[in-house]
Amino acid sequence: MTRTDTFLKKSGTLLRAFFIGIAAAGAAVPAFAEKQVEQITLTDIRGMRYCEFLLIYEDRVEIYNTSASAGCPADLWDSMDTAKLAEAHSAVKVQLNGPKFWAMDEQTIGMGETKSFAGIDARYAATLPLSALGSGEGAAPYSPYTSAKLQTMVFKAGSPVYELVDADGNVYALNAYGAKVRDGDPGNLADQLSTANGWSFRVTTPSDNLIIEGSTDAPVQMVGDDLHQYYTRFGSVAK
Repeated sequence: MTRTDTFLKKSGTLLRAFFIGIAAAGAAVPAFAEKQVEQITLTDIRGMRYCEFLLIYEDRVEIYNTSASAGCPADLWDSMDTAKLAEAHSAVKVQLNGPKFWAMDEQTIGMGETKSFAGIDARYAATLPLSALGSGEGAAPYSPYTSAKLQTMVFKAGSPVYELVDADGNVYALNAYGAKVRDGDPGNLADQLSTANGWSFRVTTPSDNLIIEGSTDAPVQMVGDDLHQYYTRFGSVAK
């Protein structure tokens, strides 16, 4: 049994596609985004490494994520040939996103079919319009946007939550962090980020579980930092 096997608790519910990582660009979900996905709860994932494959077609971008598969081995990931991947999947182009590491303890998301990418299995996560791809780096830093993604995140009591606070006191929790984070400790973002005017970074430790929920019916506000890591709004600072 792999480490990932211990993360999965599945249900048979069919759900709409959601956005992960840089795919959370805030764009409206087009008609072609309708695919069968199942609700999956990933547990004990704080610090879990994952990667994403972006299959770019003439009219859309399909996102495949390794979080509910057998992981993202560094040797295979580092040797990926995107031209060969594009040919294998009949795509115009393939972009790689990662590796990333989850910053929460548990989450429930929707995932679909599995595809193999040169030895790494990944599951369908979302279909986006080409406009959502932008420069390939995701949303502009420190510019909040709305994301209608299906996701429930749990940050357990007693564990750190890495937060951005905007000029109005709105608080956003870090979803996942990248390989540029020094020593793999998001706390180091305090002196790594160049926050925009009025924004600040902090680390808090909640005394109760922090649960953040989003869906197509109840969109959430998100924001990216200057290292292209993403945060979800959940509250505000008392004034």
